[in-house]
Amino acid sequence: MSSQSQASPMLSDPAAAPPSSDGVEAPKPTPNNQSNESDDKPANPRLAALEARRATLEQTLSELKTQRLQLAAQSKLPSGHPLPVSNTAGEPVADDEVLSSALKSSNQLIKNHIALLHKYNEVKDIGQGLMGLIADKRDCRVVAVMEEFGVGEGD
Repeated sequence: MSSQSQASPMLSDPAAAPPSSDGVEAPKPTPNNQSNESDDKPANPRLAALEARRATLEQTLSELKTQRLQLAAQSKLPSGHPLPVSNTAGEPVADDEVLSSALKSSNQLIKNHIALLHKYNEVKDIGQGLMGLIADKRDCRVVAVMEEFGVGEGD
């Protein structure tokens, strides 16, 4: 019966250690000395949450990079030509180089547009000033001079 009494703890608790041959029971595994079957799971829940957030951010980054490359493939230079896929030597250009060249040309186009707007505003101010001088000489309103020259109020 002693062999049955020793076998019954084994059946009721599979994690229990079998008794040693000298009759002394081995210490029961504790959370500290127990082999961790789930080595993949971190013990700290904050760490697990941070790892999950990191994985989500990496996936988002990869999706955004793919989307950026698709948009770059659809975009054109200000001249209407597609973005270059090879350099002057005929070697393929890296995606980052294509995107940086597109960004540079876009920035240049914006700067040119702003410079043209500045010139337009200067010319418009000079024209309005001249029409004001003409209106003063004729002793009439500026609106009458503008109508005479075919300039609308919104021009």
